[in-house]
Amino acid sequence: MNPRATIALLLVTLLAVGGLVYLRKIAPITRDAAELKRYAAVFDPEAINEIDIVRGTETVSLRRENDAWRLTAPVADRAAPEDVDRLLTAVRFLDVRDRNDSPDDAAVAEAGLASPRLRIDLRGDQPVRLELGANTALPGEIFARVSGRTGILRVPDDIVALATAPAESFRDPRLTQSVAEDIEKFTVRRADGEMTLRRERGRWMIEKPVAAPADRRAVQAFLEPLLGLRVVKFGAAAPETAVLPGQSASIVMTPVGGGEDLSLEVIRGPDEASETVLARFAPRGGLIEVDAAARGIFEVSPESLRDKSLGYVEADAIDRITIESDGIRLDLRRDGDDWTDTARGVKLSAEDGARLIELFNEARASSFQPGITARDAGLETPRQRIVFSAWLSENTAEDAAGGHLIAGADFGGEAEGAVYARAAGAEEIMTVPPDLSLKLRALAAP
Repeated sequence: MNPRATIALLLVTLLAVGGLVYLRKIAPITRDAAELKRYAAVFDPEAINEIDIVRGTETVSLRRENDAWRLTAPVADRAAPEDVDRLLTAVRFLDVRDRNDSPDDAAVAEAGLASPRLRIDLRGDQPVRLELGANTALPGEIFARVSGRTGILRVPDDIVALATAPAESFRDPRLTQSVAEDIEKFTVRRADGEMTLRRERGRWMIEKPVAAPADRRAVQAFLEPLLGLRVVKFGAAAPETAVLPGQSASIVMTPVGGGEDLSLEVIRGPDEASETVLARFAPRGGLIEVDAAARGIFEVSPESLRDKSLGYVEADAIDRITIESDGIRLDLRRDGDDWTDTARGVKLSAEDGARLIELFNEARASSFQPGITARDAGLETPRQRIVFSAWLSENTAEDAAGGHLIAGADFGGEAEGAVYARAAGAEEIMTVPPDLSLKLRALAAP
């Protein structure tokens, strides 16, 4: 190649690279300059850790602690993150509709900025002080100024409503930030008795007034509304009359891994149609008004939280289904996607097997029968039985080879349109709808 051409090409390349470097350096400056012209302040909301809203003699102070916002003045409480984000966003994107870059003292005084009626201080890596003054002659606009700049701005007055909102409005309206999965034990105390549940190895168990498994979904459906109660009013007035037995109920919840218990007392009044009830919850300032979902504490019972299922089966976790009905036994083994008893020549399609498993999983107790014996229920020698097993080979290191019970149930006599039943490995007798029993009889019929 010609040496002159090579040198020329090299120069062009160097100029191109230099141009790119220059553009990369100048672009952010140009962009920031454009944003500073359009908006009153340019900053990163995530870099702000402290907010003070000064309005006359009152200061509303918010502080970021461990990635969460807290209200520190005029009261100390958890802040509503949505409201803090709304305020920061409003300041960050406050449009400038006009500006006077060289105001004199008279203009500053006329704009109400000699003694601003509102001041918003944002502190962090990029501190910002926004001062808000008088209304302009145009509707929906006010005068404003950003500390460190001499100019007077005309901006939308929406920011005023956010900055003058009652301090209480910055408090998080959610009673707690916890969810049901954060709780490992709770005790409900009412005039009619006490109920305690504890989570053991991922399963909820009722400890009082009866020892029995609890339904995880029912427990979650009870806890979630209480933990997520909406605070309607802080600093509620105490009841005008004495709280009578039956009007008050409490729940004490222990967080997973220990820590301070959450104790909530709910006080219901005579008006059942009221949309709010009184509650006492120390972390949120004592006596408060909460939404009517708190009445669930008066309605819950051990019966409503009990596990009413016969068990649960994952189709992929089982290898055999054993069915006994009126002296006939089927030993169905997995055959590809189907189920086959080769000895009796019976075969279930994958769809029929899935329906049988679904029928078992969806079976729920109509009632529990603690006062009846196995003999009276026809369960001493069950009339029917279904067992779901996993079959492990001799090469399995973790468990002994052979059949391992996954779930199952025994069925006995009839009881007013239902059937007496007992889950495999359990002692308690219940009644269930006859659907599953009828299905087993149909499958075992010659």
